[in-house]
Amino acid sequence: MKKINLWNKIIPIIIITFMTSFNIASAQNVSQERITMLVTFNVKADQKEALRKALIADKNGALNEKGNISMELFEHKDKPNTFYLFERWDNQKSLDEHFTKKYAKDVLELNKTALTKPMEILYLHDVSPLPKNEIKNPLSSDTPVDLVVIFKVKDGMQETFINQFQKSIVNSRPEQGNIEFFFHTVPGDNTKFVLYERWRSQAAIDFHFAQPYTKELFEMFKSALEQPIEEYLNFINEIGYAKRADK
Repeated sequence: MKKINLWNKIIPIIIITFMTSFNIASAQNVSQERITMLVTFNVKADQKEALRKALIADKNGALNEKGNISMELFEHKDKPNTFYLFERWDNQKSLDEHFTKKYAKDVLELNKTALTKPMEILYLHDVSPLPKNEIKNPLSSDTPVDLVVIFKVKDGMQETFINQFQKSIVNSRPEQGNIEFFFHTVPGDNTKFVLYERWRSQAAIDFHFAQPYTKELFEMFKSALEQPIEEYLNFINEIGYAKRADK
């Protein structure tokens, strides 16, 4: 009788089982990845208050959803008809659930007629994310200064740009006047990056700008950016601030 080497049969089964488990786990990791979004709305002047009201309701509703990490609504300081939603979700499933809510549907319905151009959605990858419980909120004594910067970087400068910002993140977050400092890549466009900063006061951001690591950033901008840094700065004011229900 011909001998049968059982290992020749068992090993392929083990490999197939492992690879199947690995692929399932990988798919689950993708579906569980945190979702970060910056949504820009350019609204018609006569529709501004209606959209503002709908966006505030959407934001406040989202803050009470289990899968929401944060939801912040802003108005551009120099462009009063431009709104921004900066939002973070535990995963795609949480975001999909959000879109089933009436307050989210109300915003989407209003967008059909209220905007001067379609809303712009940037899906972001947080270079240095924080756990939900480590994301800080303003204090009652704060007069926050908020800034969103959408950079366009010269091709070939991406690695330099990311490395310099990783240094800035490490130094900026511990500053006493810092509330939030988040730097993002934009999947699908390796020359675009998004920075969101929140400071407790104008004095706090002035202090930040005077630090050596911030000066290094601005020096790097001169060679890395497609346009002068001033072209990318957007100072914004928060609308309808509210703490999460669990904080």
